[in-house]
Parts: sequence; structure tokens; C-alpha cells
Amino acid sequence: MKRKSSFQMFDLLDLIKFQTRDLWRNCFHESEEFMDIYFDKKYTHNTNFTLRHRGETLAAAQLFPYRLTIYGSVTRMGYVSGLATNPFCQGKGYAGRVLRACHRKLLEQNTPLSMLIPGDESLRKFYESPQHGSYWTASYRKTEALDISGDGDFGAISVNRLDEWDNSLFVFFHRLTHDLPFMVHPSASDFFAAIEAAHLGEAYLLVAHCGKRMVGLCLAVREDDGRIMIRSLAIAEAEARAAFVDWLCRHCEVEKVWRRFAARGTDPGAEPYAMARVTNAYQFLSCIAAANPDFSMRIGVGGDQDLPVNNGWYEVKNGSVDYTDQMPERIVTPGGLAAMFLAAQPLILDLMMDE
Repeated sequence: MKRKSSFQMFDLLDLIKFQTRDLWRNCFHESEEFMDIYFDKKYTHNTNFTLRHRGETLAAAQLFPYRLTIYGSVTRMGYVSGLATNPFCQGKGYAGRVLRACHRKLLEQNTPLSMLIPGDESLRKFYESPQHGSYWTASYRKTEALDISGDGDFGAISVNRLDEWDNSLFVFFHRLTHDLPFMVHPSASDFFAAIEAAHLGEAYLLVAHCGKRMVGLCLAVREDDGRIMIRSLAIAEAEARAAFVDWLCRHCEVEKVWRRFAARGTDPGAEPYAMARVTNAYQFLSCIAAANPDFSMRIGVGGDQDLPVNNGWYEVKNGSVDYTDQMPERIVTPGGLAAMFLAAQPLILDLMMDE
């Protein structure tokens, strides 16, 4: 049997990329400009998972790596994006098979968590089913107008709008957000792809300086309803936030500037956002236990059709996790275990290109 040459393999990978983009075109109806950004700046051959038959890509999803900080620990998660099935092949379980491949890859990589953002409530129900991963809503947001009354005097701060951007912006953003305790942290490529996508509409990329020192970064957009919405905000001083809001109100001719804040699931006005499921229950619990040695619990995981190795009973005690033969009081799905910990805290997910 002849081995394929590197040239032939390159052609095949490009064909799969082309077919995956065509699935996007048929399923999501995104603009060609948005797909240019997504497939040039985020997509890689290694992050694309497909189901193919007779040379055709019938279903696909992209699985992007992210850094996650939770409960004093730093771990990794996979973000499932762009799950799409050929409209003529829906209802045959192809999407579930692609998701299963993503989950198994995360298990192989010792990545304990998978997250995704459903496009609507019907898709939230879709992902909750055992056939599609048993995801549960694990993060919430609430939309509020920014109150800058307590931010202080911002007269010494200057704000400028940028039409071009360079790596210094990400360096500033990364420095201010690197140690935030509950956040999905974008890479540099995620960061700049989100900025570029925002600028397909009416976007405002602003920087604030106090003298020569940079003290703030803000990405805001005008949404379809006319509201100015801040998508990402990183500030070294509270006065910078007030300066951004003042600038946006004046230049965009609005009375209020809005923000979607990360929220706990129990907070009044919280709306469901991202969904999650564990892909390695032992490792997920271990990362929380190691940073919180006084925390103890006994929990069971069941109903994981994609990764049966997760099904079992676990005891968290003295900073470690062990399997136990004592039946716990509570047995949850892999999505239920993720939501138990993540939904209890305001988890920041900015710049996910889902708005």
C-alpha cells in the first residue's frame, strides 16, 4: 500500500477545511467576513473533528484549548465550537458522534472539562441529552447599565479609540486578568480574533492612559437594539472605567453603557449562558481538592455514555480524591458535576465570538 505524499495530505486537509466552512455556511448563515476571521485566525486542522463518508464531511466541530482558573487551581478546558451537521443528514446521530470524539480527545489529553455556548434554548435542551454529552448550564450572566458613580474623578485620564492594534494590548490584558480566580482565559489569537470580529459591526476599541501609563482597555459594540455594550474590560484603576463610560456616552450619543456581567446561577436576574461537562471526573475533583484541603464531600457520577470511565463514586478529603465503595448521597451526570462547582461562582467568559 502506498503512503500518501505530504502534498496529497495537505490537499486533503484543505479540502476538509473547505467542506467544514461550507457546513458553517449552510447551518449558521454567518457572513463570509466572519468566517474569514474564524477559519484564518482560530481554526486549525488539529482542532477540527469531523465525520466523513465517501469524501464528504457530513458533520464537524472545532475543539479549542483554553486555560481555566477555578477555586484556586489552574487547569485546562476544551471549548466546543461550531458543531454542524449537513442539513440532509440531521437526525442520524452524527453530531453526537463528533461530540463523543471531542470528549475522548479531552480525556486522552488529561483535560478535565468541556464547555460550549448554545445558540438558543432549543440547543440547550439538545446538549442536555445523554446522546449529546449530558451538558448542564454552568455559567450565567446578567445585563446591567454600568454605574460609575463610585469610580472617582477621571479628569486625569485620557481615552483614545484605536483603529489598529498590536500585541501590547494583549500583554496588558493578560497581565491584568492572568490571576483572576474564575475565568476562561483567551489566548492571544482568541483575543485578536474577537476584536477583529467585533469590528465587522460598529465597534470601539479604547485605551485609557494616565500620563504615559496605560490604565485601561475596553472593547464595546453597538448592538442591534442600539445599546452600547462593553464586551471586554480590563482596568488597572477604577477611574478608567468611568472614563470609558463617559467617552462612549458622548461619542455614541447614548445615556447609558451596558455590560453583561458574569453571575452566579442563584443571582437575581441571572440568565443561562455557557454549558459544561466533566471529561475526567477524577482529575476535575482533584484540581479543586488540591487547592482546598479543608473541603470534603462524597459524590457519584453516573450516566456518562461518552466516557464510562467517569461513572463511579468519589470521596474528596484532605486535599485528595479517592474512589470509594460507599454509596454517596448524591449521584450526578457529568454535566451536573461541572455545574455544581462552576455555576456557584461568577465565571468570566469574554471574547468568545458568540455575540
